[in-house]
Amino acid sequence: MRQQRLKALGDVPLRGELGGREALFRLARYLVPLWRHLLVGLILAIVWSSINLGYGVLAEMFFKEIRHQVTAGTHDVGRLNLWAALGVAVFLVRGVLYFLYNFIWSYSAQRLSQRLRDEVFAHLQNLPISFFDHRRTGQILSSISNDIPAVNAVLAAVQDAITAPILFVGGVILLFILNWKLALVSCLCLPPTAWIIVRASARARTCSARVQESLADITGHADETLSGIRVVKAFGAEDYEKGRFDRHSRDVFRSILRALRVRLVMVPTVEMLGAIALIGVLWIGGLQIIRGEGQLTVERLIFFILVLRQVADGAKNLGGISVNLSTAGVAADRVFTLLAARSDVQDPPEAIELTRVAGRVQFDRVGFAYSPGIPVLADISFTMEPGEVVALVGPTGSGKTTIAALIPRFYEATEGVIRVDGTDIRHCTLRSLRRQIGVVPQDNLLFSGTLRDNIAYGSPDAAAAEIERAARMANAWEFIERLPEGLNTMIGERGTRLSGGQRQRIAIARAILRDPRILILDEATSSLDAHSEALIQDALQKLVRDRTTLVIAHRRSTIRNADRLLVIRDGHLVETGTHTELLGRNGVYAELYSTQFRAPEPTQRALDPLLHREEAPEAVDNREQLV
Repeated sequence: MRQQRLKALGDVPLRGELGGREALFRLARYLVPLWRHLLVGLILAIVWSSINLGYGVLAEMFFKEIRHQVTAGTHDVGRLNLWAALGVAVFLVRGVLYFLYNFIWSYSAQRLSQRLRDEVFAHLQNLPISFFDHRRTGQILSSISNDIPAVNAVLAAVQDAITAPILFVGGVILLFILNWKLALVSCLCLPPTAWIIVRASARARTCSARVQESLADITGHADETLSGIRVVKAFGAEDYEKGRFDRHSRDVFRSILRALRVRLVMVPTVEMLGAIALIGVLWIGGLQIIRGEGQLTVERLIFFILVLRQVADGAKNLGGISVNLSTAGVAADRVFTLLAARSDVQDPPEAIELTRVAGRVQFDRVGFAYSPGIPVLADISFTMEPGEVVALVGPTGSGKTTIAALIPRFYEATEGVIRVDGTDIRHCTLRSLRRQIGVVPQDNLLFSGTLRDNIAYGSPDAAAAEIERAARMANAWEFIERLPEGLNTMIGERGTRLSGGQRQRIAIARAILRDPRILILDEATSSLDAHSEALIQDALQKLVRDRTTLVIAHRRSTIRNADRLLVIRDGHLVETGTHTELLGRNGVYAELYSTQFRAPEPTQRALDPLLHREEAPEAVDNREQLV
């Protein structure tokens, strides 16, 4: 069954589906709240660009003053000092403007990133578990850590779109005003420059897409490997994982080099064409000055060259617009594809709020498929009465975990109806439904933080006395009070500083504090020592008391003492009854019991059963575990 599920889900890559242009148009809406900052930045950028074009006038006047004093034989240092001071003032203003408009644009870029990060993370919290079943966590993390920062390239493109036309178009006009012949020589390089920019833009988009995909792959691999580092070390697979990571790393290296090559080929090529134009201007302009043709002077030629340099910078920045838009478009495409994902488990328009329930749970001909055509459950019908303990038994992959996951609507049943106290759970708000349910999973994930934070997770307003009471009921207080910082002890990522039994007791304390009416318990204690297991069994006994409890059973003590057993095989409910009744029928359950309970359990009598009930003599069997 699990293999069918994995085959149905596959591993869907997080690739863009909107198209770069559409993604950029959508991204523009995120810039609207920043319009004041962008407007100020726009004005400052225009002024800065105008000064860049105009400071050549200052150079011309400075050299004219030098020529005048040489010709007149005067030595008026004061006038030279005045022009020098004016030059310093102009460049000081230019530097301040450069700082201000770049700071404002950078501020806007970071605000854009912050808004996208917050929206993406909030959106991820609302997506169903099926979404995460389809994708590697690393791919999603890559969208936050790599794609969102890359989106900022759109503001670099906007910034260039403001300054580059002023420098380029304004500069070309000024060149023709200064000397139309030299301007014509300069413009001979414009057609090949434009062609190079267009070609580079097309290549840049392809390269940007590959860079983002390779970054997602390496992030996904790193996350997966580090999350399972204990397995890696247990199987001595360090070299194998190094090899896999090295292959991903080479892919990143090659894809970044391709993108870098596009940019590095375009920029010097454009600059080379500009240099050819500059040499042509110097040659022709020098001839004009030597021959005395026209009104060209040395200082006017210097002015012309300074403007030509600004035109070259403008042309280069125009090329940067295309590259930056390509980078931002690819990244935005991936981000908005993630934001476009929609949950198939949502509150209906007229959803009702579930108040405190009695805990009656009814499955009415329920079916489920992770993917169309691959059913996992079919025609499941049963009822759990308030306070009843029902155990799910069956071979691995039979559908037990899926049944448990349907009650809190981690997945939506594709057929039939599930009711809580007679109300179809699809008609309730998810928040109010899950408030009635407590889940103690087999893999008890704890979060980085303190013991207090983890016990109060889901109940953040709980008082200190309530947290301590829950810890005591879960038999966790006996180790918590021995810690130097007690409940304020930091437990490390995933609770790695705690033993397996301690983590389970914290998870039980978390469920006790939530005080749910319906409890879903994936019981797994067989790997613990006898003392830890006894403490956990005692804590579970307190937890299930007076609650409707669905147990995915692993131990014979649980199945013998449950009020009722549901035997699941191949997604079907094949038998139901007590342990004694089902053994007496000599059917599927009896076969499972006789074939899968093999290991001795010498500590069983030392362990408190999940519920203290009298056992029928025929129910006592010295075998270990039902999977």
